[in-house]
Amino acid sequence: MGAIDILRGILIYMYGQDHNPPHLHIKDGGDWFIITIKDRKVYGRASSKTIRLINEYIDSHEEKLLALWDKAQRGETIEKIKH
Repeated sequence: MGAIDILRGILIYMYGQDHNPPHLHIKDGGDWFIITIKDRKVYGRASSKTIRLINEYIDSHEEKLLALWDKAQRGETIEKIKH
């Protein structure tokens, strides 16, 4: 699956049938990290600026992201976030 969204050059991924808790995979340049959608725990390497941008993104798209997570867990096709 390709990125579900791109935010200022930051790639945001979600994978089908991935492990819980619901989370996003983020690629910013050469850095990769995971951030959980509900409690915003960060795993991996990321700048504070990127984490702030992704938290703002999750704030404005949380309902859509959790709906996509549910679809992905059922093995359904997930689509890009529509703005």
